[in-house]
Amino acid sequence: MSHDMDPRVDKTRRHLRQALITLLQNEQVENISVQELTATASVTRGTFYLHYKDKPAFVDQALDDLVTDLFDQAIVSVPVSDVITNPLDPLRRVQVLSLSKALGYVDQHAEAFKTLLLDQSQLAVNQRINEQLTKWMQRFYHDFEDQFADLEVPVSVQIAYYVSATTGIITDWLAHDMIYTPRYLTKCIKKLHHLMTARNITFTDFFVQ
Repeated sequence: MSHDMDPRVDKTRRHLRQALITLLQNEQVENISVQELTATASVTRGTFYLHYKDKPAFVDQALDDLVTDLFDQAIVSVPVSDVITNPLDPLRRVQVLSLSKALGYVDQHAEAFKTLLLDQSQLAVNQRINEQLTKWMQRFYHDFEDQFADLEVPVSVQIAYYVSATTGIITDWLAHDMIYTPRYLTKCIKKLHHLMTARNITFTDFFVQ
């Protein structure tokens, strides 16, 4: 939720978003009417149009909000010393992704992510996740550009690798009924990252527990 948003507005938007997820479990988005959305969310049509121009605008915003909420939870600020040894400015903080918080959020909203990433994949929510994760990883790279390990692989390829792997693991986890806990899956991913650790900073350092 935006810190500037009225809590009542945020509550209404969340109710409508949940109504969309509920309806998507049985219908394609093009077959869902505004009347169905408002009835399921227990809000009036007037309230709906107070917040959204039309249904496409609502769907776009609802999906964006879900992904933004995910990263609001998962992106954390840590001391630069957690990333690099003997930093010049030990008080500096950097933003990295907490795998446990990201997986915990997906776990808490499993119904939504199963529906959107598995059953309604045409809505391309995975692409929205990829775009935001790419943006955060690019920021991380620019924070440490002069200290990054030279792997002789273009940075864009490295980012694409980590982004697709992360989204792929989450999708596979959902597809197999989330048989692992977020904590255990976090440990597994960190073990895989450890195998790729270099002496200098790499993108594995962007992912923390």
